[in-house]
Amino acid sequence: MKLLLKCVAACLVLMFVLQASGCETLRKKFTRKRKPQSTQETMIVSPRDYGAHPFPNSVMYKQYFAYWKSWNQELVTALNDKASDKKVLDCVNQSIMNIQKMMTYLKDDQAAALSVYVKQTQTLQQRIQSKPGLPTEEARRFRYTAERILSCVNREFDPTKMKAYLKPDPS
Repeated sequence: MKLLLKCVAACLVLMFVLQASGCETLRKKFTRKRKPQSTQETMIVSPRDYGAHPFPNSVMYKQYFAYWKSWNQELVTALNDKASDKKVLDCVNQSIMNIQKMMTYLKDDQAAALSVYVKQTQTLQQRIQSKPGLPTEEARRFRYTAERILSCVNREFDPTKMKAYLKPDPS
């Protein structure tokens, strides 16, 4: 019995000693050490002036013509496939934006001729906005109008034909 008491007392003392000292080292071992703070360097910013755009007017006109053509074709497809109103309006808005940018690169007389098609596209946009849900018959009429605008502008304002009517490049 004395032996059992000595064993229990020894176990309790051993557990107390392990409890008091043993876990501290494990906790230190597995805690993340802070990184030393590095000195912050001041950034030196030197602004550069790149100008409006580095490309000649002929390249920019050709680019916006391609954008306009693809958005107008997307509009025709969206009207044909009875896409959502949001998709159709997005196509019309992008088409108007790109055809207006095309106008900025043309001389005044050709820009005035192109503005007729801008007005037709804006009228189409207003008519589409006024008829949510686009009934099938209305969608066909709108698609016909969009196709007509596409073919006319494609024929009359092709970039190869417009080279002589482009504004001169800024020097």
